[in-house]
Amino acid sequence: MILIENAAGSSQVITIIQEFAGHSVSRDLQPGDAARIPVGQFKSIVVRETYPEDWMSRVRSRQAAA
Repeated sequence: MILIENAAGSSQVITIIQEFAGHSVSRDLQPGDAARIPVGQFKSIVVRETYPEDWMSRVRSRQAAA
């Protein structure tokens, strides 16, 4: 198990991307958020900074899909 935390004083949103068994799952962490992620030998995890314009376009696409 790993813990990933986006520091409360940060102004950036970070994205966690998990890939396993041919599937990809992503989630955003706002400043002050944390995530616990189980790890295994067949899973890869990527953590990246999400720029505001990327984040807003993803929010709009999620709202349109709902």
